[in-house]
Amino acid sequence: MRKSLLTTLLALAAATSSYAQDYKAVVKAIANDKPKEQTQLMILGSSHFGQEGFYKGFPKADLFSEQRQQEVAQLNKQLAKFNPDVIMIETTPEEQYSVDSLYTLYKTGKVELKDIPYGRAERFQFGYQLGKTLNHNRIHSADYYEAVSNRILTSGENFELYQTDAAKFSGIGKAAEARFKEGNATLKEFLLFINDPTVLDFTYRVMFVNPARVKDGKFTNPPAQYVDTAYVNKQYIGAEYISIFHERDLKIYSNIVTTQLREKGKRILLIMGQRHAATLPKIFANDPAYKLVPVSAYVK
Repeated sequence: MRKSLLTTLLALAAATSSYAQDYKAVVKAIANDKPKEQTQLMILGSSHFGQEGFYKGFPKADLFSEQRQQEVAQLNKQLAKFNPDVIMIETTPEEQYSVDSLYTLYKTGKVELKDIPYGRAERFQFGYQLGKTLNHNRIHSADYYEAVSNRILTSGENFELYQTDAAKFSGIGKAAEARFKEGNATLKEFLLFINDPTVLDFTYRVMFVNPARVKDGKFTNPPAQYVDTAYVNKQYIGAEYISIFHERDLKIYSNIVTTQLREKGKRILLIMGQRHAATLPKIFANDPAYKLVPVSAYVK
């Protein structure tokens, strides 16, 4: 009886060991099941230099000024060393025809950036200029447009916690922009600051972490075409707020990865607003097909 029990226990132990080995083999197989070659992705977060409110009354912030054009050229020279084979900008796929037409006119010398409305914008100053320098046939669209203000979240339990950090973030951003507008910072210094990992992490925390603490509140004047209030759960108003903005970035992510598949890109430069530069790396960190390249690796 005792021998039979011992035999049974030994068999069970052997079986358990075999199953454990199987589990380990599966885990190892999953770990090895990654792309052999990763697509490199650099995300240049930017202010919207083409908006009139950014440069009007601030001549030193005007990217068409002689000094700033020299800085743009220097920055593009450094970005060119990354040698992107795909350049993507903050326009939607629905706008691609217009992007193609305008880029062709610019590339062939039929129009200058000064002839283009919002020609000071980062999509033109960095995207178009760099594309022409690298002889790209096309500049690609990455955006999914939603006109939703971050000021729609206005109340709820723990709202003051969100509001405090949001105010800090706003203050830091305004101070950084003021320094640039007054001519006390170069374009490179300004962009390196807003693309600094610490600043990006803070941006992400303000927009996508802290709001989840806000409950039992409401949105104020959300745009009906983008926010269906009939499906907003006021009990989880902060989480609802996060989901609105995160959904947009997930769709931008989808535009990027599908463009890469179509174009077979190996090095992608994405030029977007700073908030997207804070969010998208968190998404791409979970995509083994991509390797994130910091702006500071080339812009020094």
